[in-house]
Amino acid sequence: MIQIMSQSHLIFKNLKAGYHPDSPVLSNVNFSIAAGEYCAVIGSNGSGKSTLLKLVAGLLAPLNGNVQHSFKALAYLPQNGSFNRTFPISIADVLKMSRYVNTSDTCDAAALQSALNTVKLAVSLDCPIQNLSGGQFQRVLFARLLLQNPDLLLLDEPFNGIDEETIHDLAGVLSNLHKKGKTILLAIHDWHFVNTFVPMILDVKNSGTTLRSNENLGKKHHV
Repeated sequence: MIQIMSQSHLIFKNLKAGYHPDSPVLSNVNFSIAAGEYCAVIGSNGSGKSTLLKLVAGLLAPLNGNVQHSFKALAYLPQNGSFNRTFPISIADVLKMSRYVNTSDTCDAAALQSALNTVKLAVSLDCPIQNLSGGQFQRVLFARLLLQNPDLLLLDEPFNGIDEETIHDLAGVLSNLHKKGKTILLAIHDWHFVNTFVPMILDVKNSGTTLRSNENLGKKHHV
């Protein structure tokens, strides 16, 4: 069950979750994240990182326990393989999808172009998405996140298969959103990125989770 709270926190209480009652992916999950935190969700393959993000997004119901949060608007970006880039639509069409989660008037051409400028994509709004590289398309998806203006961002391995220049530019976008008070949960396996940019770490294991400060932030070596 997902509950809306009066305080600005994301809280998991005694949570068990998975895709079959007899084989939960997550169990004994208890933690709290305050609004405005930037948190890397880390763990081995199959540990439940994606499952945890889906629980917050409301795409999966817990088997037991509950998720509580007070965020009025959230944006969820699944892994790259979830998108069909052969579909015949333009960059503008993708960006305009933000109107379904943000009813404010943010879909005029100027707003769309401003979002593209923020993610440093110098491509026409009329360009079909099938003509974009993987890095360019990921910039488009980040621009759509900006247009949604979420309080909470849930990002599932957003840098897999992306070139280093794009990773650097989008890392800057996330850092700026964090400075503006946005809450970010980022499922990621890249320790170099985590230790360069992300101040909090949520270790996810099938048997539970551990939230801690990133003591290696800014250091040159990996964990």
